[in-house]
Amino acid sequence: MSTQLDLKEIERKAVRSTYQDGLLDICISLVVGSMALLMFNVAQDKLSLLYVVLAFLGVLAGQVVYWAGKKFITLPRMGQVKFGETRRQRTKSLTVILIMVVLIQVGIVLLTAGVWAIPAWGDKLQELFPGRGATDLLVATVGALFVGPSMMAIAYFTDFPRGYYIALVMSLGVFLMIWLWQPLIQVGAAILIFIPGLVLFVRFLRQYPRAATGER
Repeated sequence: MSTQLDLKEIERKAVRSTYQDGLLDICISLVVGSMALLMFNVAQDKLSLLYVVLAFLGVLAGQVVYWAGKKFITLPRMGQVKFGETRRQRTKSLTVILIMVVLIQVGIVLLTAGVWAIPAWGDKLQELFPGRGATDLLVATVGALFVGPSMMAIAYFTDFPRGYYIALVMSLGVFLMIWLWQPLIQVGAAILIFIPGLVLFVRFLRQYPRAATGER
């Protein structure tokens, strides 16, 4: 029993060590910042294909940075660790949750756009919550309640303690962005996530220099 617990603790520490490169933080920050581009689209009261394309390119860039960084930077320095079936199932769950988080954030932005672009939606909400301020507060609260728990689930499934901090920043960012109708707040949230990730990445490069492949 004690041996099994020790093995689980060793595995948990090994998993957490894979996040010390800061790449996941950087990936999430790019996704969060990309959602602000969609909100800029909504704030201008017109559909701009450029903002939509840039937003999805930002999400794609986050994924590319993460997977390429793991393959070409982290793996050569730390090697590859193979985990048990339970841990692999958690990784699969993480992939599904990450996709859901992105779709939820896009859905929140589209819902916000619909409230003001489609009169029937706005009128219906204003019947229940008179005044634009009350409607914005409702949508902002719903958005924060969706995004925060989703990120907390990611933190739980992956033993990623910094994920709880990211969940708080994302929730506040979404809430304030929608309530105050200011996309730059979401950009600020992305920066608050990106900076710790960048610091960890630089520290990782210094602590784990790539081994020389040969001698001259």
